[in-house]
Amino acid sequence: MQGKSSQGIRFARLFTAALFTAALACDKAEPLTAQKAQEIISRYQFQAEPVYAEVPQRVWWNERAPKDDFDEKSLRTLDHLAKAGYVTVTQRVDPDGTQNYFAKATQKGFPILGTAPSYRGPVYRGKIAEKKYDGLRNFVRHPNEQTTGHAELVWHYANPTPLYDMFETKMNKPLNKPFASLVSFYYKDREWRFDVTVRKTETQ
Repeated sequence: MQGKSSQGIRFARLFTAALFTAALACDKAEPLTAQKAQEIISRYQFQAEPVYAEVPQRVWWNERAPKDDFDEKSLRTLDHLAKAGYVTVTQRVDPDGTQNYFAKATQKGFPILGTAPSYRGPVYRGKIAEKKYDGLRNFVRHPNEQTTGHAELVWHYANPTPLYDMFETKMNKPLNKPFASLVSFYYKDREWRFDVTVRKTETQ
């Protein structure tokens, strides 16, 4: 079963794809500077990007696949969502002893909970915060190639939604803590380009 993601999710995916390989046309080759690197990335960088968290629509375990920490967090997340009126949760025990918990979005939950596939099966996905960009730092130009360099794109999670505390399944998304993406810049085929070589790393 594959659900449709929201328009905002598709938009975020398009932006992420653009970050990995971006081609900037109509630029001339010149020595790369920190100011030029910021100009290059600013053409694809938004002021804020939506951040989402997911929870499986079905949480289950049995003797062959024992309950793990993520199952516990998923159950607590579904409980939070149920108490807020966004989902209903039903339980079933299969003949083989498998414990099942099924979540179904309510009419109140449909406008804020999108659906998506995952390796654990269909999930509910909700916006929990925004990614705010703080700019480039630690720019270094290649010692021998004037049109090549790298820098850190610094950002943080901010503007939490009411779903932020409900989704205990969110992973490593503390508010207002700086993270960085490692970005390389280069000039090729008469175009400035950049690649994100490391999407997320903690900063000092």
